[in-house]
Parts: sequence; C-alpha cells; structure tokens
Amino acid sequence: MSSQSKNSKSTQSSATSTFVPKSDKQYYDSYGGWTNFMVSHGLKPYDPDDVMEGKAILDAFKEADRYEWEEKQKEGK
Repeated sequence: MSSQSKNSKSTQSSATSTFVPKSDKQYYDSYGGWTNFMVSHGLKPYDPDDVMEGKAILDAFKEADRYEWEEKQKEGK
C-alpha cells in the first residue's frame, strides 16, 4: 500500500505543473448558461454564424487562461 500512496502523491504534485483547462460548461455557467453567454456577447444562439463566433470567443477565453497559467508558471520558477 505504501507504494500506492507514494504514486498518488507524485501524481498530485505533477498535476500542478500541468495545465488543466476549464470545461466549456464552466465558462457558460458563469454567464448563467449557453444562451446567456451568447446573448451577453450580442450573439443569437439560433444563428449558426453567431454560434461559430460564440465558440471562437470561448476558444479565446481558454487561450487567455492558458497564457495566464503559463505566465504564472514562469514567475514561480
């Protein structure tokens, strides 16, 4: 059992050095859901072009979070 607990500890410490993105749902939930996310960005959730733009906005949020995480990692080292 002691080898298992050692393995779980090493997994936890290595996990902190790996970026784990938030799920799409976590981003949408902060707006109250997908529809509110779309509407708050001036997009119509029923328009396919707007849906594509909404996904692009979400991708930009994810990229910004990744960049912020990378910068914090650089500062910590």
